[in-house]
Amino acid sequence: PKRGMTEGGIFPAIVGTVALTLLMTVAATPAGVATAVYLTEYASSRGTLTRIVRLCIANLAGIPSIVFGLFGLGFFIATVGKGGDDVAFGGRVTYALPCLIWAALTLALLTLPVVVVSTEEALRAVPRELRDASLALGATQFQTIVRVVLPEAASGILTGGILAVSRGAGEVAPIMF
Repeated sequence: PKRGMTEGGIFPAIVGTVALTLLMTVAATPAGVATAVYLTEYASSRGTLTRIVRLCIANLAGIPSIVFGLFGLGFFIATVGKGGDDVAFGGRVTYALPCLIWAALTLALLTLPVVVVSTEEALRAVPRELRDASLALGATQFQTIVRVVLPEAASGILTGGILAVSRGAGEVAPIMF
């Protein structure tokens, strides 16, 4: 769109939404799945770190998207981007500008709770007997997770990813502004 969104058509907005959603998915899905695997398979349910991570996820889920947009502006652009400019370019403004990558990382934070919670539920649905059988056959815990648990939970993880993508695509407009 050009000249205050009065010219230029809708095609750039559609392409921007698709690109932003794809980048957000690439950033949020691996981080969310890794967090859920850690919380479900490795972390102690009574551990301090586990409780802190779960509290952070619950808090992220309750924040409105406009607040995420302001956070993205303040953190990614004014802090990370400006810090990168100071280190790499001697203060010349290069990364401290609104761009697609900062918006995608902001949306990734917005959708992270959806991915984590849905992946945790999918991992909990995998029967304990499958894990035990794999471990009894001599597999390590990591091999069991990668070769048995994640494939068994793949449909639930994919469902959570689709829910996150739909939420992220729906929140593109507030983040862009």
